[in-house]
Amino acid sequence: MKTSDKDNSIMHFEIKVNSDSEDKTFKDVNTIAKMIFDFLVQEKGLQDENITLCIEDGFIITADSHSSRLKEIEALQESFTRFFSIFYHNEQLRHFIFDGLDALPNSLFIYDEKLRLLYANADTCSYIHIKDRELELGKPIKEILEECGVQFRSVKKPHDYLKVNDVIKYARPVIDWEVEVTNVKDPSDHMIASNDMYPLFDADGKVSGVAEISRSRNTRIKQVRDTLGLTADYTFEDIMGDSKPMADAKNLSMSFAASPYNVLIYGESGVGKELFAQSIHNYSVRRNKPFVAINCASISPELIDSELFGYESGAFTGAAKNGHVGKFELSNGGTLFLDEVAELPLHAQTKLLRTLETNQITRIGGTKNISVDVRVIAATNRSLEKMIEEGLFREDLYYRLMVLNLTIPPLRERPEDIMPCCDFFMKQAMRINNAERKTIDSEARKLLSNYDWPGNVRELRNVINRVYVMSSSAVITSETLVSAFQSSKIHYNSFSETKSPEELLREKRRMVDHAYGELLKEALLLTNGNKKDAAELLGVSRKTIYNMLEKYKDSM
Repeated sequence: MKTSDKDNSIMHFEIKVNSDSEDKTFKDVNTIAKMIFDFLVQEKGLQDENITLCIEDGFIITADSHSSRLKEIEALQESFTRFFSIFYHNEQLRHFIFDGLDALPNSLFIYDEKLRLLYANADTCSYIHIKDRELELGKPIKEILEECGVQFRSVKKPHDYLKVNDVIKYARPVIDWEVEVTNVKDPSDHMIASNDMYPLFDADGKVSGVAEISRSRNTRIKQVRDTLGLTADYTFEDIMGDSKPMADAKNLSMSFAASPYNVLIYGESGVGKELFAQSIHNYSVRRNKPFVAINCASISPELIDSELFGYESGAFTGAAKNGHVGKFELSNGGTLFLDEVAELPLHAQTKLLRTLETNQITRIGGTKNISVDVRVIAATNRSLEKMIEEGLFREDLYYRLMVLNLTIPPLRERPEDIMPCCDFFMKQAMRINNAERKTIDSEARKLLSNYDWPGNVRELRNVINRVYVMSSSAVITSETLVSAFQSSKIHYNSFSETKSPEELLREKRRMVDHAYGELLKEALLLTNGNKKDAAELLGVSRKTIYNMLEKYKDSM
């Protein structure tokens, strides 16, 4: 207690608070302090005394120094100090905890026993589009969802039942409740959430509320799918090329994405067929479901059935003890990408046709029909129409696959895309190799632009990666580029406009043959002669490897 220098009739009781006055919570602290003060004044019967709580950078209780109840006022000051200190400590701790909960990448809801919202962290507000959470506290969660235009729909039946009711009723947790979350104002705002709910108990052991954790829109599901490789990483934004043929292909693909129908993609090797398939998936309503890719040419005819449809335990000698889940089951609800579909043997084509017609599969060694909901995107670089004429591909399967048809233009038909792709791959190579920035001179750029690129974007990327490593200079010249093709017979004059088209074609063909021969030799060297591994390394089928060995034997 001390006497004011300004007025000897006023007693000051100072209470300092270690807080930044600019803290966002200080206003609330002041309000609580006033409530504590008013309560104590009333509780001690000091309403008639001239006592005031002054709020500055701390708190000062002023009183008349001539009051006959100074001891009671001192007791008031002590009580205020004690009560406020307890509150302030807990308030700081509370804000510390809440700040930590706001930093979580998962949504946290806390309800009372009547499912009224008691707390929601920052991710929750983003999740269900809450603008001001303070205004929503105390409201039933159903009312909040209706106001925000958000609908929760259980993936499993019954779809319209909120599992949180079971937590209240049976006083036990519910784990991994999958729901579809949609925004009625924006149908494209669609996600899958996996929720855990835990009962909260009072001192008497009765359920007093529920804590619900929602793993950020598919986080847990995505973790599982990432482990299995069941994700699509690319979107239309990742597809390079602004030429009209490429723009037309992307626009058509976007329109296909909105449809549930199967898609057949035509395109030469290396044009980016899987890139388009992934983009279609990520642009569709199935984007939160699995994307499974399988190269039909890389699997032997004996194993293709088990890869596509799975098998039961003991189905054959060497079968896994617990059986095997096929690609159709893994992609259930999502998209199955069948690359090089033309390489499917006829017996597998028959089974694939049945699955597309019935939406059911049967595992090898099993008798049970398993329902699947799968969109198929198939791709090939071969003419299926010609294969049908030759009896190598089923016509009825062809029409099942080709509900929607997309042809990706080769690089030679869109030369304006070559240099933008080159520049992108140059930046990528710089980042991957942690090297200095390099540029391509005008002659080398002309050579790159005049080349046909039979291997398309994949070949272009490989050449740029190679030349980036080979070049000791910051400027890549045409000589360095020719060396990257590993051809002593070819130099940039091969692309001179003075030569006849026939001469240019022959020289380009010789360069390609030699380059492919060298690539094949390197692949076999790196894989110790293992043709299967060499095929995987080059991104081609084993059949292609054998064809290359025969075709380019003179260039090796």
